[in-house]
Amino acid sequence: MQLRLVSSAYAWQQQDTVNQSSNHLFGYQTAQLSVADDHLSFHTYLQGFNDFAGPLSNLGRVRVYNLYARYAGLFDALDVSLGRQAIFGGVGNGTIDGGSATLKLFDSRLKVLGYYGSLPPEYYKLKLIDHGADNSMLGGRITGTPVPYATVSVSYVQKNTRPEEYLAVRRDTLFNPYITEIRPYVNEEQYLGGDVSVEYANRVSAYVRYDYDLNQEQTDRFQLFTRVKVAEPLALTGEYIHREPRLSYNSIFWVFASTTIDETEGGFEVTLPHDWQFFAKYGYVSYGGDDRSDRITLGLNSRLTSLSAAWSTGYAGQLKNVSFTAGYPLMNNTLTPTLAASVAQYLLVPGTQELQAISIAGGAVYRPMPLLSVDGQLQWISNKIYANDLRLFVRFSYLLTHQLNIL
Repeated sequence: MQLRLVSSAYAWQQQDTVNQSSNHLFGYQTAQLSVADDHLSFHTYLQGFNDFAGPLSNLGRVRVYNLYARYAGLFDALDVSLGRQAIFGGVGNGTIDGGSATLKLFDSRLKVLGYYGSLPPEYYKLKLIDHGADNSMLGGRITGTPVPYATVSVSYVQKNTRPEEYLAVRRDTLFNPYITEIRPYVNEEQYLGGDVSVEYANRVSAYVRYDYDLNQEQTDRFQLFTRVKVAEPLALTGEYIHREPRLSYNSIFWVFASTTIDETEGGFEVTLPHDWQFFAKYGYVSYGGDDRSDRITLGLNSRLTSLSAAWSTGYAGQLKNVSFTAGYPLMNNTLTPTLAASVAQYLLVPGTQELQAISIAGGAVYRPMPLLSVDGQLQWISNKIYANDLRLFVRFSYLLTHQLNIL
């Protein structure tokens, strides 16, 4: 049996409107429990939340993110899961209340995943959603490793969502008002995708992804990333992403005109002595026509610190930003003080006043033993809305592992 408990609290002040604010004390309690033997296992992950000081105090919620049983190694080739579970299947991702099965062949070099289930209700309540057939996700993924340094997969998903019925006022031919029930159509998404991942001799890595929208009969997404180490200290990187707006078929948003987004970025990385690394990137985003944004990113990283600077301009506005993070372990990694700071200047509309935002956060992580950790952080923010905003975050994490010896 393994149980992880995480208790956290976040205190802050929300500026609701001019000269009016409200204090909040968010409290979270998460629990991850798993009980397993060689083949059969039970898993659950839930979270309780309440705002103890805000206008909605004492209206707590419990979200059940997963609750399922799993049998692994059926016929030495099949894994089956039943219940509320997270799905990671290429173009199909999300949470379902249903079942999934993974077939492993040829020493797991070929894996076939299939799943079907209804979508969880709002706030992840512990119940089944109404009209489960109209709020469901069906899909699968085939993943193969033809050579040790490459992985290829093909995936499919069909996702249906049914908006809730509602009452509205309509008028007859004589313009007399009457109440009628509106039943929207079921929104449908249906995608077919494929991706290839390559990692060769720690010198060349690449990732290619292509998603196709079967309902609209057009490309939904194309992505290409590569990193090539041309010499011992120097590596080149490049990425291109083409995205269409992902809209559900039969939804009202599907009838509006939309544009594609094309994003291109290239850069280099230099490995420096003492585990330091310097990187520089230039990229631009095209929003269609002459609308585009350009950006430059510079950074210096090590195992304990990170410093980066970014500049962007164009259709999405102007932004200049410098950020710094650091953490240094003390007392044989028992205590780790942390520090983070960021300064940004941005301009949303040309010809208006440039705005500034500053944030500083300092804290520490205390781990007296591997199973126990306590985190604390004090955050200060200053921008156009908050002149001096102070926030406090604390977290307590505990892990329990025990051999039950009941079977």
